[in-house]
Amino acid sequence: MIKFFTKKSEQKIYNNKKIDRIKKHKSRSFSCLIALISGLALLTNLLPFQPPEVQAAASESFSNRIYGNTLYDTAIEISKAGWNQAPVAVLATGENFPDALTGSVLAHKVNGPLLLTESDHLNPDVLSELKRLGTKEVYLLGGTVALSPSIEQTLRDTGITPTRLAGTDQYGTAAAIAAEATPTTSQAFIVNGDHFPDALSISSYAAAHGIPILLTRSDSLPQETASALAQMGVQQVTLIGGKAVIQDSVEQQLSKLPQPVKITARFAGYDQYETNSIVLNQLPFDSSHVYVATGENFPDALAGAALAAQTNSPIFLFPSKPLASYTTTYLDQRRSSGTTFTILGGWGVINYKMESILRTGVAQPRVSLQFTQGGLNGTKGMLSQLQSIPTPATDYADLIGPSWYYLDDAANGNVVGGWDATPGNYTQFTSAVHARNLKVLPVIQSSWSTPKTVDSVLSSAATRETLENNIISLIQNTNSDGIVIDFELLSGSTGPNLTQFMNELYNKLHPLNKLLIEAVMARTGSESWLTEFNYSALAQNVDYLDVMTYDYSRSTPGPIAPLDWMNKVMQYTLSQGVDMHKVLLGIPYYGNDWLTTGTGSSATYTRKAGGMAELQALAQGPIQRDSSQIPYFNYTDSSGTHTVYYDDAQSWNAKLSLLNQYGLGGIGAWSLSWSLNPASSNAIFPLLKQYLR
Repeated sequence: MIKFFTKKSEQKIYNNKKIDRIKKHKSRSFSCLIALISGLALLTNLLPFQPPEVQAAASESFSNRIYGNTLYDTAIEISKAGWNQAPVAVLATGENFPDALTGSVLAHKVNGPLLLTESDHLNPDVLSELKRLGTKEVYLLGGTVALSPSIEQTLRDTGITPTRLAGTDQYGTAAAIAAEATPTTSQAFIVNGDHFPDALSISSYAAAHGIPILLTRSDSLPQETASALAQMGVQQVTLIGGKAVIQDSVEQQLSKLPQPVKITARFAGYDQYETNSIVLNQLPFDSSHVYVATGENFPDALAGAALAAQTNSPIFLFPSKPLASYTTTYLDQRRSSGTTFTILGGWGVINYKMESILRTGVAQPRVSLQFTQGGLNGTKGMLSQLQSIPTPATDYADLIGPSWYYLDDAANGNVVGGWDATPGNYTQFTSAVHARNLKVLPVIQSSWSTPKTVDSVLSSAATRETLENNIISLIQNTNSDGIVIDFELLSGSTGPNLTQFMNELYNKLHPLNKLLIEAVMARTGSESWLTEFNYSALAQNVDYLDVMTYDYSRSTPGPIAPLDWMNKVMQYTLSQGVDMHKVLLGIPYYGNDWLTTGTGSSATYTRKAGGMAELQALAQGPIQRDSSQIPYFNYTDSSGTHTVYYDDAQSWNAKLSLLNQYGLGGIGAWSLSWSLNPASSNAIFPLLKQYLR
């Protein structure tokens, strides 16, 4: 993503290729790496890379995510994360919760995973996982309605012995599971058998400590539960849930049993989330590692409880509604103590914004997309650009967009790419980004050598599909978290094809829990070009729409991104019915040094890009500000008269104020290469933290 031209690359594109559309509206572009390197060689005032105050620490605690495409796949991935082998495993239905609700205690006792399957057949992937684990025995939780006899037969045919634990209903099944897991115990937990969240809150702790979970109705104690209490010798119970889910009548029945049971505590909140918070705060968990699952469904937390029990870690239930103070307080405490979070389930259950809240504590999270610039080696390369982000990196950034890929000029849907330091080192970069708790979304750009490439590729359903599949393969091979699409050299007639492509790609990436961002040229609605970028339609098929509000001045000296123009772009975006929470505001980290040669109508202008610190150093007199608060100055040297426009803390602050004005989703900043100088870093990053966090 190269957001400036050198004079050499401008002449090559303008004179040799004669691309009229570029002349109209595109002086900012992605030039080839060779032209970039030669152009950057002109930046003689670039200071050495030495920002000690913003270097990354050797390591940063970070959250990860265990997920699959379905709830069954997620349970399998949880199994893979926790067990290399398991002679005994536990199997439950993923279609309903009652029979499976108390199975985590049994799974921990047998030191095996809790896997989920469909009720009418054994999921083939589950069977493969059992084979990987070397499983010889499987406990089936529930009757034949929950897990059909065909599942037993499939297990036997594979050489695995099935053992069914079941009652006439969920209360009897819970009693049977408890009897198998803890034949003798003095204490138990009791939860409502018609609601799953309270059982999930206690599940990992109960499993880690070998305490059975039994079920009750809201207004009466089932006979199966009363019998289990007596058979196991339970003397004390803890109730999980308020009196709306476990009424006083249940307490009275417990006290009047032939062997009276004492209620030692009741953990209860206003709703399941406050109850979860109380459980997590009151019980002695090891909270250095917290597992996070949705509180709106049971499978992910149920399977994850067996994994969490290995380390006596809690299960935090994430609400779908705005976080209450007790929830934010708990998360704030955990973050401040260095807790590592593991999310259970894909972005369909805990989306990226929810994850951002988890990591940053921001109630209305804003996303910080920071692009790294290719074609720069050594201390200016992409790894150095990543290191320019202070620690902790999550205070300033969320997504890193490396410039990796281009459409193949053959227009066949293939993708080409190049690394700026060591060829093939994509996974190294991804690992470095992930180590800082950030996500990697490589950028794929349209071809500059043959501008019609993108038109040809997108016009054909076959080549679109080839491109989509290639993108997915590249994401998976590099362990990236999504992709940024930055196709700029399009004809207006290609607009519908671009929208169709984004729709197809979005529908393929989301089941894989990968993000999709579309970078679009800035529009105010007054242009006679750029119609290919249908903001309203594109916004429906992306996670974020990155509006590149920079390079306003293209052929004569002027500001990179004047505030009044940026404001008009946001007004136009809003007028198109775009969800502004999806919009990323383009923020330039660079400025331009314009050289004027000649006078009057014969005057010509060339420009050279630079960072704030490098450009400020050129000033020979007072620095002025235009109406957008952008600093500028003039100077002369042996080559002629220069006019310099750039951004500093004051003008960046004015631009970032648009985030609040329009309720935007965050920023897309070009590029981290300009933040290598400590003076620039110290001006940029505090503002990002202020506005984004």
